[in-house]
Amino acid sequence: MLKFRRMVAMAMLICSAFALGCESGVEESTGGVPVVVLDRYELNVDGNGGDMPIYYGVENPIKGERPVATTTADWITPLQTEATKIVLRVAANSDPEPREAIVTVTYKNIERPIRIFITQDKAVLDKFHFEVSNVTYKSCTVRYTPADETIQYMANIIDREYFNYSGVSTEEAFIQAEMANYLSVAEHYEMTLEELMQNLSPQLVYTGEAVRQFDGMQHGGKYLIYSYGVTFSGNSYDITTPIHYTLVELPMPTMYDVKFNLHTTVQSTGTATLAVSPKGWDGYYNVQIAPDDSLYYVPPGESPSEFVIRALANAFYNSARSYMAQGNNASKFLSSHCYQGEKRLDLQLEPGKRYMIIVFAVESEDGAIPVMRSMPTIDHI
Repeated sequence: MLKFRRMVAMAMLICSAFALGCESGVEESTGGVPVVVLDRYELNVDGNGGDMPIYYGVENPIKGERPVATTTADWITPLQTEATKIVLRVAANSDPEPREAIVTVTYKNIERPIRIFITQDKAVLDKFHFEVSNVTYKSCTVRYTPADETIQYMANIIDREYFNYSGVSTEEAFIQAEMANYLSVAEHYEMTLEELMQNLSPQLVYTGEAVRQFDGMQHGGKYLIYSYGVTFSGNSYDITTPIHYTLVELPMPTMYDVKFNLHTTVQSTGTATLAVSPKGWDGYYNVQIAPDDSLYYVPPGESPSEFVIRALANAFYNSARSYMAQGNNASKFLSSHCYQGEKRLDLQLEPGKRYMIIVFAVESEDGAIPVMRSMPTIDHI
């Protein structure tokens, strides 16, 4: 069911940044250990499957060598490795459950294999069709089209992170939780569930084709678009079709080319002083410190992965969103949680740990929830 995948613009950056060792005429590198960079390390595939390109670049390439992709999953076949991409063939899923697999990419003399995590939807259902358009880093438009124009159905969207913290793990439990929530709202307003669904704004239940606009979404976030047939009678409901869903992944906003000078002085008392100097950036920036046992920490000499960058961006966004949900505006959040200009900050350290300092530019457009606007500058202490 997944019709929308991450654009491969990053692949062009990779190819322009690195000399590709698989091109004819490239001499063997003398610059060090080869480093392979992929345009994506997670792949979401709909139940129909298909041929999936993974674009790559090689730093310090070895003449005549190309990456090699392997997997133990019998439903994934590495078709070929071309000069700029690896092509994986994913078979159609005939099972009623989604499935996952790992593809391993190796290259001669590479320090460690690279893993690509692949998730495929369950067998394609045909009661609803979703068309996603106008995708930005904070919004999208969804057209819901039922195969039967006479049925009544739910047309909605939900942050995929909901399933990570809610404990809901089945489709039946999700619908029960959703209806229990709406029933609670209906009781608050002294209405029946049926009356609530007839009067909700924005509208949730439709017959025929429906178009919904979703705004204020989390940049770089992943959302499930879903529908299922449902009828109401008073406070009761009946589900008339299985739940259908697809995943839409929002892009990150365009990043400004902003760097920060960082200098840290560590005292014997378990504290440190961080001096931050923006290089040509007069807006706000955020400072985070990650111990070596945190999600965001990467060892010295390594660059943060796309996963780490998205996690940092999402954590900052969620913090700003929670603060503003309490009635505060974006300007107050920025002035109280972020910095401008040159700053000296005192940091508290735990003994026996290593730390990574993370600084990135942030911005609020027209008072909207602030977001990350530059790649992070990092330093280790």
